Amino acid sequence: MWRAKRRLERLEREIAEARAERAALQRRVDLFEKIAEAAGAALDDTVPAAPVPPSLLAAAQDPRQAGCPVRLAVGGNDVIAVIGDEGGDPREWWSAIQRLASGLRSAS
Repeated sequence: MWRAKRRLERLEREIAEARAERAALQRRVDLFEKIAEAAGAALDDTVPAAPVPPSLLAAAQDPRQAGCPVRLAVGGNDVIAVIGDEGGDPREWWSAIQRLASGLRSAS
């Protein structure tokens, strides 16, 4: 009986320590988020990605379209993307195309 009581006390102590550690970690996360917000960083991962253009989705779904050029409107400019046969996620392609196009706009 005394072993069970000691074990229960030890478990209660460990739970209390874990709760205290969790509270300290939450305070640190809150502070980090305040600093990031003040610096202008966006920490919200729930921001929806821009929808993938239908022409890019169509080119990605047709495996015979290797080397197929696709005309896309990116930030008010027309961009020609050549779709290869290496596969991948069209959402990632669209994100990469947008990043590259924004880099081209800032260079000009």
